Amino acid sequence: MVSLESRLFNVLLKLINKKTLLKRQFKYNKFDLFSSSEPTRKAREVCNVKKYQLQDHNVFTLSPKHCADREGKHILYFHGGAYVQSFSRPHWGFLSMLVNKSGCTITAPDYPLAPVHTYKDTIAMVSELYKRLVGSVDPDKFILMGDSAGGGLALALAQFMKNKKIPQPHRIILLSPWLDLSLLNPEIRDIDPSDSFLGVDGLQLAGKAYAGGAHLHHYLLSPINGPLDGLGEISVFMGSREILAADARKLKAMADEKGIALSYHEFPGMFHTWMLLNLPESRKAKKQILELIEKP
Repeated sequence: MVSLESRLFNVLLKLINKKTLLKRQFKYNKFDLFSSSEPTRKAREVCNVKKYQLQDHNVFTLSPKHCADREGKHILYFHGGAYVQSFSRPHWGFLSMLVNKSGCTITAPDYPLAPVHTYKDTIAMVSELYKRLVGSVDPDKFILMGDSAGGGLALALAQFMKNKKIPQPHRIILLSPWLDLSLLNPEIRDIDPSDSFLGVDGLQLAGKAYAGGAHLHHYLLSPINGPLDGLGEISVFMGSREILAADARKLKAMADEKGIALSYHEFPGMFHTWMLLNLPESRKAKKQILELIEKP
């Protein structure tokens, strides 16, 4: 049963008309209303934070402040935001929690965003970052993770690295991933009335801006069309009220058909990127995510 807190949060999303926000952002060409492009003060209080630049974009490294890295796990994390928005405050709370609970280190790039940039700029930047990390981190302790658009980017990058014959991360954790920019899955129409967070119109605008004229079915834009074999172990967390769940379910079915292990966790009644918050269901998902991070 969905918690009272989550039901109330869903009502709030409806009251503020969150579903149309992305469309309005394109109308007014304003994408940084809720951005937190630097780690919050609280994140800096509980984590060591380092910042450097790669291809003129910031990269942040968060590491434990008061304890040694027990497992030596290193996460490359891509934030969500429909490829047009930077980090938000919930991202920093979530990342600092992972660092403190698991003792891991997290590298989180503020990668190139549309409409100023396209996926070509983004892939160029994150692939260079990936190659730097995989050259210095034990692949068995290397995890690729992202939420929303960042989840799609994480899977696309893993596929790109596979095609380049570069070592895979040990694990790939996808949180409410955007797997197909075309949004043509007919099951989306069935979920859409219950999704109070994401609107198809706004996402289509963002997807086209990020694609920059490229075909939306290309796997670097829509990794559901890329290879699933030969990748790190994939885990997916979704909410049943997300329109993106249609393609996540499709990905799970594709993996099952090919005999590829894919751990799928869909929480009934939950909305987009709920696992970043502090709701009862969020805390349950965080526990499962931490178990995956700490798993050998």
